[in-house]
Amino acid sequence: MLEPLALMGGTFDPVHHGHLITARAVAEQQGYRRVVLVPAATPPHKQAAPSSSDDRLAMLRLAVEGDPLFEISTIELDRGGPSYTLDTLRRLRAVHGQAVPLHWIIGADMLEMLPTWHCAGELLETAQLVVAYRPPWTAGQLEQVFVRLAEQLPPPRVREIRRHVAATPQIEISSSDIRRRVADGRSIRNLVPPPVEQYILDHVLYRPGG
Repeated sequence: MLEPLALMGGTFDPVHHGHLITARAVAEQQGYRRVVLVPAATPPHKQAAPSSSDDRLAMLRLAVEGDPLFEISTIELDRGGPSYTLDTLRRLRAVHGQAVPLHWIIGADMLEMLPTWHCAGELLETAQLVVAYRPPWTAGQLEQVFVRLAEQLPPPRVREIRRHVAATPQIEISSSDIRRRVADGRSIRNLVPPPVEQYILDHVLYRPGG
């Protein structure tokens, strides 16, 4: 069987250590040799990113430079518009062929929202979802989510997702908090990779009126 193509999407505004630690933990548990980071153009479930696509992509490239685990795909930025996961997976399937397994990494919070995703049933036919969960999520809470999902989505597909769950470290870092800290003039050292911190300072990102 061919090696899965493991992908993790996000706005990455900015990318931080929590993103990278989570991706690495999932890779180690699932046996991935690489993880492709997919920055979104306009995420359907979130507000538009405060900073530009160019800035977000530049920071992402700085964050993973020289790390053999990570690659970056600009497939959603190049397409523009709402970044529906299914559209991205269809394009990836066309590029890589039917034989390559596509694994899409999501958080436990997004798993809860899965029935509301654009064409969720077809999405589950196109790729294997891999769930990263961390405290305060517990295995019991995740089980309750799976029970509810089996009532709304094809049970065999839900069972497959159950088989691809990875517990990740509790990392209390969020992009929104980093943006607030910058806006307040507080340090973000140790929250983001040093080149990302420098980029934010040099380009005056997340400052009031910036």
